[in-house]
Amino acid sequence: MNNLSSEEPQERAGDERADKPAINLAVPLTFEKRIKKRMRSFEVPTLAAPAADTHGHLTCFWEKDPVACLLRAAQAGVQFIVTLFDPVGDDMKLDAYQRALRTWLDTASTELEVSSPAVPTPAVPQVRYLVGVHPYGAAHYTEELRSTILLALNDPQCAGIGEIGLDYHVDAEGEYAPAPREVQLAALADQLRIAHEYQLPVELHVRNDDSDPERQAHADVFQLLRELGVPETGCVLHCFGEDRTTMEQAVDLGCYIAYGGAATFNRNEAVRDAFAATPLERIVFETDCPYMAPMPLRGTECEPAMIAFTIDALSKDRALRTGEDPAIIQYAAWENANRLFSSAALIAPGKLEHRF
Repeated sequence: MNNLSSEEPQERAGDERADKPAINLAVPLTFEKRIKKRMRSFEVPTLAAPAADTHGHLTCFWEKDPVACLLRAAQAGVQFIVTLFDPVGDDMKLDAYQRALRTWLDTASTELEVSSPAVPTPAVPQVRYLVGVHPYGAAHYTEELRSTILLALNDPQCAGIGEIGLDYHVDAEGEYAPAPREVQLAALADQLRIAHEYQLPVELHVRNDDSDPERQAHADVFQLLRELGVPETGCVLHCFGEDRTTMEQAVDLGCYIAYGGAATFNRNEAVRDAFAATPLERIVFETDCPYMAPMPLRGTECEPAMIAFTIDALSKDRALRTGEDPAIIQYAAWENANRLFSSAALIAPGKLEHRF
């Protein structure tokens, strides 16, 4: 989940998804958005480096089909996706989740093979997943759920622990009330200990209440990381939406910073300033799909292929501020994602394949 305000798509389908697993590699990939009663089409940018989406919820789409999303991700140059399983938040058991993931990948591979035989065919992205209880579910964290997390770690496709963290945001409409602070801290601490014990990377969800100038959630997370230590295999602040000072505190602790579609929103100049100042060896990109679609698709249902818009916009914005080559920025993020989550230390561009 995102640590900025979620935005659901403007339109939702009924129970039957309209999205179909099909791809035409002979034409550029585009997405549409209704603007002032007219549909506008936006072509996916071509990136200098392969793309890795380090945080996307493939089980949470409202309208879209996961197989179709994997096909479009391949066409957009996405070669690696990190998705998530939450034993509390996902409406399925671990074994059902694992079967679904395998089925989506196998179906996508078959579709790619038969889709455009006359056109060079990209590979289906490598997909790995993280397992963990989101802070929304902290009050339900039990030994049984802990056992489910440990069971998932036996799966070679499980790449780490996440998304875990602290969420102190109070919903103004009263639909969600955060679990007590101590309850959230206890669930987070236990899952951090699992990451340390099994030498796994973690992804952290850290969200403050909008009215909190002290940014207490970040302060508590940083203190806990000081006490327990940052996992040597990596720690990512997912969907970063804070300022440069907060970024620097996280980097000083040894964390990676994940930037998503919200960083492209007009109002988030402070986030772009933080991105421009983040060391290259500490940046990764994500979608947090189906939430937080980047500009110019904001307000639509996000999917992994849309990460190309985020990477293109943020790397160009940073280049204007720093004088760096956007390609260098994009390759740095790609290498960081592989170092954190790939089943190989670094897989050469174009060689990633999903493995089960």
